[in-house]
Amino acid sequence: MKTFFVEQADKINTLKSIFNKVTKENEKIIINTKINKAKFGTKVKVAKKISNILESEKCRQIVVSKELKQDKELMNLLYGYNLNICSPKWLFKEHTDEVIESVLKDKSKEESEIWICINEIDDISQKYIYKFAKEFKRINIITNHIGKFKKIENKLYEEEGILINISNNKRKSLSNAELILNIDFPKEILNKFTIYQNATIITWEEDLKINKKRFNGTIIYEENYSPKYPTELEKIITENNLEKYDKRDICQAIEIKL
Repeated sequence: MKTFFVEQADKINTLKSIFNKVTKENEKIIINTKINKAKFGTKVKVAKKISNILESEKCRQIVVSKELKQDKELMNLLYGYNLNICSPKWLFKEHTDEVIESVLKDKSKEESEIWICINEIDDISQKYIYKFAKEFKRINIITNHIGKFKKIENKLYEEEGILINISNNKRKSLSNAELILNIDFPKEILNKFTIYQNATIITWEEDLKINKKRFNGTIIYEENYSPKYPTELEKIITENNLEKYDKRDICQAIEIKL
């Protein structure tokens, strides 16, 4: 997939800043203004210009530099154009199984249970449900949409003889859950449940916080995952001058397999 890399110019040219705030240089889109000091109206124009460039190039995927990612207003404007913005979350999702292995340590999946909090099914979440159903002693689906998961439940039983537990009991569902994979429950929903005080929660949702005073468990986010990068990545970064970007985003952009 074609991808553009978006960054702020190292040196801001005053004339460019006034007349041409965004320019395209090969596979990069350069912002010629100090975004962190720009007014909101300027950021609106910058985001629109970036979208126009991508549309003309028939491209919807971008990697945003670590510096520009800090500007929430600009990022929200870019998301508003329905762009595919590369994110560490992609890599974290792809390697969730590896994260779970590190949490279990010497304990095997065959003797462990996992609780999966999920409302909406997509390809990757469905893949994990089928995979974990075959590997874990038991999996438990916690959802507000029980009907959506009946097809998966029936298929696992008919084809594999595997029973899964589907529930939405806020008082009991997670009260004994030692290992929780939170696919898409926002913190407002998850905090309505009674959660085991020493639970380990691996979450695909950002900004998750358990508001229970007695909760002494661990929450693992995408930031906690540090993959082992292939040796060729450093060469790619150097040759293409990509030092301003998160390595995890680069991996997604150029489809590097870890």
